[in-house]
Amino acid sequence: MTVMRLSPKALAGKVPLFRSLRYPNFRLYWLGMAATTFGNQMRQVAMLWLVYKLTGSPRDLGFVGGADGIASIIFTLFGGVLADRVDRRRLLMFTNITFCVLLFLLAVFTALQLVTLWHLIVFAFLFGTINAFDQPTRQALLPQLIGDRKDLMNAIALHSTLFQTARIVGPSVAGLLIAAFNSAVCFFITAAAYLAMVLAIYRVKIVTADKVEGAHRRGSPLEGVKYVWKNSIFSSIIGMVLVNSVFGMSFVYLMPVFAGDILKVDSRGYGLLMTFLGVGTLSGVLLGAMLGSFKKKWVLLLGGSGLYGLLLIVLAFSKDYSGAVIAIAVAGFTQHLYMLTAQTVIQYLVSDEVRGRVMAIYSLVWTMGPLGSLQAGAVATYLSVPWAIAIGGGVLTSFTIFLLIAVPRLRKLEI
Repeated sequence: MTVMRLSPKALAGKVPLFRSLRYPNFRLYWLGMAATTFGNQMRQVAMLWLVYKLTGSPRDLGFVGGADGIASIIFTLFGGVLADRVDRRRLLMFTNITFCVLLFLLAVFTALQLVTLWHLIVFAFLFGTINAFDQPTRQALLPQLIGDRKDLMNAIALHSTLFQTARIVGPSVAGLLIAAFNSAVCFFITAAAYLAMVLAIYRVKIVTADKVEGAHRRGSPLEGVKYVWKNSIFSSIIGMVLVNSVFGMSFVYLMPVFAGDILKVDSRGYGLLMTFLGVGTLSGVLLGAMLGSFKKKWVLLLGGSGLYGLLLIVLAFSKDYSGAVIAIAVAGFTQHLYMLTAQTVIQYLVSDEVRGRVMAIYSLVWTMGPLGSLQAGAVATYLSVPWAIAIGGGVLTSFTIFLLIAVPRLRKLEI
């Protein structure tokens, strides 16, 4: 009997979804990303649950999320500049080593029961700062890992699928580990994941690097801002991403309180709830991959955004666990479907001369998600957690209706 051995290169040839894995450099990078993406999901769940157990305050959850978001907003543009001026591989190794050290320290503090709210806020700010340099470097390095630029979009899709899969597995595993041990175990595992990424990047061999002409290298980010501002399609979509980040995704930071105080479940129930959010988003990615030829992108964009906001309102006032699970799963599905459409439209329509700067604006707006935890935490403190989630969904749906009426070009968006 003959046993077929399928190498990564052969797998890439037989399964189009994996065709980028035939490049050794990208394969190493992707495997390292698998470890850190999974670890990051556990780290986020563990940190937020630790805040909840220490203080039980939704406002404090907002402080921790906000510290991460503020750091990202302050330093992301500097991270992009540095990624264009130094060896990207070495910079990526430095950021991942720093992540590893910080996570090890947090794990030790937690294991020794020395950690306080202020420690978690400081660590969140440091994580956000390093991430502001790490993310632009990853994005800039990615094209150098692919032998054929026609496979670049496939590589990006693989990364997205990896992230969504981690959102399914990571929170559930974190919930089980926290229940069996404590949050420190999650931090130790995530530190090891970043060490694996360092080893993977060390083995990556960049033969040639993209040369960027000095004029473009020193190009002002304001040129990208002007380009977006003058184009109603781009400004509308960037606006949708901003509203989604600040109001549409802020509910994630309230989930520990929502799970514990409203749904009356423990860390395992909380982790499972977040897992269903990941299941929904992964389903949205897979459907989006099959709808590439669907011309009426405005239907996916505006319909998905409006429906997502309404589903958040349904989630907010769900009183039983099963209803909340269904609402959060369908919400994750619609949210990622329309966000995937938004990024596709921008990439399809933007001019090559300003692509980097426009996508930098898109990325910066996307990183404002943790900042939304501040407004969510404040609203939850003065009203309630359900009302904070519902108001976020209402703002998103209202903004979508405004765009539908005020920007006629969106209703004609067919690509």
